[in-house]
Amino acid sequence: MSKNKISNIKGRMVFDSRGKPTVEAEITVNGKISGSSIAPSGASTGKKEAIEKRDNKNDFLGESVNNNILLINTIIKENLVGFDIEDQESIDNKLIILDDTPNKSFLGANTTIAVSMAVLKTAAISNKTSLWSYLGLNSEKKIPLPEVQIIGGGAHAKGSIPIQDFMIIPNGAPDFYSALEWVFKVYRKAAERLLEEKKLFGVADEGGYWPFFNNIEEVLIFLTETIEQSGFKPLKEVSISLDIAANNFKYKDGYKLFEDQKCIDNNIFKKQLLKWINMYPIISIEDPFAEEDIDLFSDFKLEAPSYLQIVGDDLVVTNPELIKLAHKKKAINSVLIKPNQIGTISETYDALKQSEKLNIHTILSARSGETEDNFISDLSIGWNFKQLKVGSFSRSERLSKWNQCLRIAEAMNNNFAMHTPPNLWDKF
Repeated sequence: MSKNKISNIKGRMVFDSRGKPTVEAEITVNGKISGSSIAPSGASTGKKEAIEKRDNKNDFLGESVNNNILLINTIIKENLVGFDIEDQESIDNKLIILDDTPNKSFLGANTTIAVSMAVLKTAAISNKTSLWSYLGLNSEKKIPLPEVQIIGGGAHAKGSIPIQDFMIIPNGAPDFYSALEWVFKVYRKAAERLLEEKKLFGVADEGGYWPFFNNIEEVLIFLTETIEQSGFKPLKEVSISLDIAANNFKYKDGYKLFEDQKCIDNNIFKKQLLKWINMYPIISIEDPFAEEDIDLFSDFKLEAPSYLQIVGDDLVVTNPELIKLAHKKKAINSVLIKPNQIGTISETYDALKQSEKLNIHTILSARSGETEDNFISDLSIGWNFKQLKVGSFSRSERLSKWNQCLRIAEAMNNNFAMHTPPNLWDKF
């Protein structure tokens, strides 16, 4: 036990990257040392995700978090003052007990994660060390392989194409510096082409381009050509990753990608996805089906190429029990980890450990409503994640995460050593 005791906790309202109110928690230790953290927010969410609590009153069109702040400044403060700042598990357990609901609906997951993250940050500060170093679970730390959005759609660019994220993974890059340079080249080439072809509408929530395309296949052709025109070999050096986010267009017993189109049968939709995977340099696909269609995930995994990374996000929502179920069903081989989906750092760690125990590949992810808080960069390196997904290569709330990874690489003096891609991709 340390001598560093929580002496004060303060909540405040700040804003995320979409200009929506969110929760910041500030923790003081021994009356003089303090740290703070800000809760992110998702647009595309799973039905079993921990609840993001908002006031739903007149302030900020119902998006205010005044009650969250009140809960931090009263109930949470009263119950956590005096706790050892390094006893993360006990503090998180206390938050869970105070909430006393199955989905954090009383305190709100945006409240509990802000407090939980602030506790971890402040513990590192109290030990006069960086967060990534304080976590210290692996002495041979490396930078995770980046996964970066180029084209945004779905809930991140409403009125655009239904698939949420068209991303790239520089899976052939020898180090993190090269990985960022390769991403930079593809991102810039995409802008150049969209402007020339008069297809650029704006920028999506996560910093990717918000374009005009008539259908999904047009985007896949465009992105494949852009990779090639940037000087890279698809699959071998730079590949495509898709976040389908199929929850958003699940319709009755099938899927309805566009409002003016008929509903597509489950099996037809599955065959369409397999066709795209076989035609284009796609090595990763996230939430290809809605969360209630877990058996469809399993069928898809049986038919998909062995190299395909099949990622559960809305399907498992960083929940160890749902991860176990997905593994039992042979539905996925990878999982997205998002701390605010479950509500505390300790529960996030449990999800990570459960995934590793089942030999499921893990990817740490930011949210579409992000902040200037770089917590996730430190966490990705401290907990030895192999991949990191934070959005695109523009907007300061995104670049700040990549910048923090660069700082950490410099501090480690490891010449930008980066985790190798999953062994699924060894054939490339």
